[in-house]
Amino acid sequence: MSFQPEFSGGGRVRMVMLALTVSLCLAALAPAYASAATGSITGTVTDASSGEPVEGAEVCAGPFDSEEGVEACAHTETDGTYFIGGLDPANYRVWFWGGSQYVFEYFDGKRSWEDADPVEVPSGGKAAGIDADLDRTAAINGTVRASEDGLGVGAIDVCAYPLDLAEENFGRCGETAADGTYSIGGLSPGNYKVEFWPGFSGRKLAYQFWNHQSRYPQADILTLSEGEWLEGIDAELEPGATITGTVVNLAKGTPMDGVRVCTIDAPSNTLTVCTWTNEVGGYRISTLPAGSYKVVFSPEMWEFFPESAATGEDDDGFPTRFWDNQTTIAAANVISLGTGSTAEGIDANFGTPAVTPILTLPNPQAPIRRKHKCRRGFKKKLVKGKRRCVKVRKHRRPRHRHHSGTTAQRFFAR
Repeated sequence: MSFQPEFSGGGRVRMVMLALTVSLCLAALAPAYASAATGSITGTVTDASSGEPVEGAEVCAGPFDSEEGVEACAHTETDGTYFIGGLDPANYRVWFWGGSQYVFEYFDGKRSWEDADPVEVPSGGKAAGIDADLDRTAAINGTVRASEDGLGVGAIDVCAYPLDLAEENFGRCGETAADGTYSIGGLSPGNYKVEFWPGFSGRKLAYQFWNHQSRYPQADILTLSEGEWLEGIDAELEPGATITGTVVNLAKGTPMDGVRVCTIDAPSNTLTVCTWTNEVGGYRISTLPAGSYKVVFSPEMWEFFPESAATGEDDDGFPTRFWDNQTTIAAANVISLGTGSTAEGIDANFGTPAVTPILTLPNPQAPIRRKHKCRRGFKKKLVKGKRRCVKVRKHRRPRHRHHSGTTAQRFFAR
């Protein structure tokens, strides 16, 4: 039986350089036709550490008051200069991308979309001196091993989540090689939490945050400076605990495929790991550290669990609920798991069972009268007021006696 993959929760969905990906995709939408507008933006891009020009960096400008695409893009020349022309008079948001060795940033050294400063392009004029000094990115390196045998484990996802950005799930991830080693580059200077996720390794191991922490709120913080190459960010993963069960539609008597099942850290009520039920309604979560958990079931695949009560229903009208038929996170039952242990039968039933007609039987105390039938050679006859089976007597022919002639003559002469 196959089970759906697990992913870690808490809003920390793994996304690699999301802002970069969005910007590059939007850049592809830039108008290809010639514009009658004559405004322009010019500047120079340099390496913040060396002061040397950065060749081939991408510079894009988009409407400041809108998120609907990119107006135009350009690449820096060998001397680091760029020119973006054909712009209407307006305020623009300008960003710079120098490749993975440089930190992505907006004009004036800003790191987020919300903090970006506007660049004003006058009618038929030029916005000059829109320069950027790009910081070099930092990197972390280390090795991931299994605690049982001390050997390196491959295919472990290692993700660095920055704490200095508004979007907590903006980060970079890498994957361990067969010997357990990994390297994550392209990190902006700042504070990070690092997670080791074994979901796709094929090993039953528990996820972990750096420095042997099992919960995101308690995870230790790494501070990276510009261009820093930090080594020794290692992990030793314990055997993972498992929760398994089945989800059924009681009204139809059928398993429910695609139900979202999530574990919640009981002490903090924070989402930890999620998966979905398979085609036979089964699920398995096997990457849990030892601890106490609650389990929430959401028939709507992407519905996040409510904080206090069951809200939101799927197309069948099934509300989110917690294990053991509880409707609030406060009332949800807690499951305690040890290292590598398994909790089975953590099931959920949705809907109302179909009504089955009930056959009413006679009172078992009273005798059930049956139509009595006599066996062959007997027939019913009233005997002392009761009908009984009485043996049937066959008609007997009288025996012939020999009489004297005189007597016979007298008999027939009558």
